[in-house]
Amino acid sequence: MKILLIEDDKSLAEEIYEVFTDYGFDVELGTSRDDIFRRNGYSFLIFDLALLGMKGLEICQAVKKRRDIPIVVLSSVCDVNVKVKWFEMGADDFLVKPFSTRELLARCIAIMRRYREKLRNVLEFEGMILKKNEGRVIVDDKSVDLTKIELQILELLMRYQEEVLPKEFILDRVWGSRKNARTLDVYIHRLRKKLGKKGKHLKTLMNVGYILTRNV
Repeated sequence: MKILLIEDDKSLAEEIYEVFTDYGFDVELGTSRDDIFRRNGYSFLIFDLALLGMKGLEICQAVKKRRDIPIVVLSSVCDVNVKVKWFEMGADDFLVKPFSTRELLARCIAIMRRYREKLRNVLEFEGMILKKNEGRVIVDDKSVDLTKIELQILELLMRYQEEVLPKEFILDRVWGSRKNARTLDVYIHRLRKKLGKKGKHLKTLMNVGYILTRNV
């Protein structure tokens, strides 16, 4: 699981980063609210309330509507009414500074347990979101119509992103047999076309297989 941490207090950000990475989490650091929408691939958001400004509540609501991921708010403001508003907009927790980074870690782990099943069924890659339970894919906030086979192929590629998947592996996992590789080539071509600009991330390795990669 990748966590995006938006915090302008460098020393605090570094302390949180160290505690969370020591535990085994992948943490990406950001310094502005723009990073919330500019960064991809994270499935947990922690941010400093002061960095979001007046539109903080709207941003929180937009993130929940778009991705429905866990959100933890950090703030130096200790006001019950402020907390209530954030919880109403979808925040999963609200910690007032100063706080123990160990407590933050423990709270985040508890939240992750609640989201575990939901997160297991949502895959993300470079602005593409695959919601397995709903059987749909969202690319840059727009729903893309894929067939059942195309969804299964994309799911495999997203689960094994940055790994080369041999054609035989995909054929076996999707069709349960060594179906003609030409059939897979046709589906890959259609999938790449439907993904639009994101299709550039789906690369073909001649006579080997396919890979979903950021290296384009």
